[in-house]
Amino acid sequence: MKRTNYERYAAFQGISYVGFNKYFFILFCLFLTTANAIDTAMMDVAKITSTTWNLEGVKLSLEDINKKNSQLILSATKLTLPKPFNDLSLADIHCDKLVWTQNEMDCLQGKASVKSVYWQSPSTDLTFHLNSKSSTFQLANARLGDSRLSLNAEFKGNDWRIQAEAKHVNKALLNKLSPLMSLKSKLAFIKQGSLNLSATLSGRDDKVLAFDVTAKINGVTGQTEDGKMAAENTNLQLHLKGNALNGLWHWQGESRLLGGALYVDPVYLEVTGQPISVNAQGTTNLVTSFTDIQSFSFQQPDVVRVSGSAQGSFSKQVHVDKADVVLHSDTLQSLLTTYINPFFTESLFANIKISGNLETRLSVVQQTLTDAAVNFGKINIEDDQGRIAVKEGKGSVNWSANPVEKKQSELSWQVLSLKGVPIDSATLKFASWGNSFRLTDNVKLPVLNGTIAVDKFSLQPKPNDEPDVSFAGSVDNLSLEQLSKRMGWTPLSGNISGQIPGVDYHNKVLSLGGELLIKVFDGTIKISQLKSSGLFSGFPRVESEIELDNLDLEQLTSKFEFGAITGRLSGFINNLVLDNWHPVSFYAWFGTPDDDDSSHRISQKAVKNIASIGGGGASDLLSRSFLSLFETFRYDKIGMGCYLHDGVCQMMGLEAEGQGYYLIKGGLLPRIDVVGYNPRVNWDVLVERLGRVAAPEKAVIQ
Repeated sequence: MKRTNYERYAAFQGISYVGFNKYFFILFCLFLTTANAIDTAMMDVAKITSTTWNLEGVKLSLEDINKKNSQLILSATKLTLPKPFNDLSLADIHCDKLVWTQNEMDCLQGKASVKSVYWQSPSTDLTFHLNSKSSTFQLANARLGDSRLSLNAEFKGNDWRIQAEAKHVNKALLNKLSPLMSLKSKLAFIKQGSLNLSATLSGRDDKVLAFDVTAKINGVTGQTEDGKMAAENTNLQLHLKGNALNGLWHWQGESRLLGGALYVDPVYLEVTGQPISVNAQGTTNLVTSFTDIQSFSFQQPDVVRVSGSAQGSFSKQVHVDKADVVLHSDTLQSLLTTYINPFFTESLFANIKISGNLETRLSVVQQTLTDAAVNFGKINIEDDQGRIAVKEGKGSVNWSANPVEKKQSELSWQVLSLKGVPIDSATLKFASWGNSFRLTDNVKLPVLNGTIAVDKFSLQPKPNDEPDVSFAGSVDNLSLEQLSKRMGWTPLSGNISGQIPGVDYHNKVLSLGGELLIKVFDGTIKISQLKSSGLFSGFPRVESEIELDNLDLEQLTSKFEFGAITGRLSGFINNLVLDNWHPVSFYAWFGTPDDDDSSHRISQKAVKNIASIGGGGASDLLSRSFLSLFETFRYDKIGMGCYLHDGVCQMMGLEAEGQGYYLIKGGLLPRIDVVGYNPRVNWDVLVERLGRVAAPEKAVIQ
């Protein structure tokens, strides 16, 4: 046996063992010609290097020299790969079948162990081919438990290409690999599951220039540390490929969720039938992080389809320079439940059932929505809370941020219900542009046996201020009985009619042009000079004039447990001022009209309640005298007034009576007079008294 160290020859010639230089090969052959009486020759090479890899601790031996089938054997302690694969190295290399010619070395049968931060494998199959121009090596059946890895690498000068395949990568290795995943929240743990992975990568020096990766995730269950991502028995396929050209990465990817459940805060996806798929392709500049997504699509069968394109930066912070998106859904209930409600703690749509189809087109420029188009049909909505209901709704809503580009829109329905108030079949046509809105056609809305006509409605924004709003229309014979029933109020009779020449909201002041006439209780209530300032602030102010004309008291009092009164009632509320919806001043009077020739009767209960408002002693009078024998009394007139100022109501009646004032002046027998003795009453106390005698919960429904 002969052992020789030939490293000094390389140093003398000024060459390395890169490509197994022909001079080293000649020296080794010369040595072998003098060793014909030796059975085995061994040489310590120490290191063989190239620009891409390092083979360390190399030993070459030639066994059975004198036999016809002599065998050249190589062993090495370590093979180190170039960046970006320098974490992976081969150790304990042993090649039992080595072919060495002048400029080439082939290991046709070898073994090696794999060492990596993420992977440690015992001895596995290895083959390689080395020459001065290129080198290759193949690694087969490297293992970690049940996981298997195969690797095929080729190096030509500074260029390289690697094909890798991993099968049955189990949860132990997945947990080790989790820090490599590009997740803001790393995986806390993976309880179960496996991964099959195949990849082809190529590049030059330490740069990857092309890749093609396919991954199949089977039955994975796990979650991230913050709980914002989780998977349960998830089956997922991923395919991503790309190549670098002229400073850009050209890439395309596809993923398919085949089974199981996936949670990405706050959306929960579960596959019960066809897979959920995501596809995209585009280019990315790694220097500037600018990405051009030329096309993308997301499809969850029977729920939603989303497609489009986008440009911008999507690395650390998302910044959209430009995007066009199309969303289509034929099952709006699933869309609402899966993708809208989860984003709201208390969603307005939580108790809504909806069906129909929807297509939405959106355009975004520099993080700002510039155009939108929404088309929908066969819309049916049911709300468990009774806020809204729609039958056979359809239409298109178009909008542009361009202040001069007017977009036309149209909405129609068979039945629309708002807060239980039904609006029969109608169509709205309007235009929108920028933040402006204008009704383009007059519309009549059939409501509660009457109509609401809208002749004009517009909204015009103002810089750094609230918008100007204009409205004109009319109300014709709107049933108060049906309205009060639908709204859950005390049942009222009559109807509402009125012409509204104009309602304007300008400089934060809402004003009513003309009068609103309400026909109720066989009389009328007229509202005029209505205006409001700060309507959308935390402290609105409202001013108005109200006139009551010839209301039927029998109809009015029959709706409450106030006590029965027959006759008529007229009155007014002048100079009404409300601050934050609370009266601060007014002058009001309600009483029997001078020309009222109807029957005037009042019950004991009504007498007591009126007396309690003015502080009279009718209760004692009725209980201590023969008047308690009568259920009703005749009266001539009823009258009561109040001038409110500084929180105090200055009370007044029909006329003075001693130290008091008449609230009820008796008529024919049996008659009764009611006198009030409190000329000044605190407004809050008066409101409390009125509330006790006319509380809605005491209403009698007939």
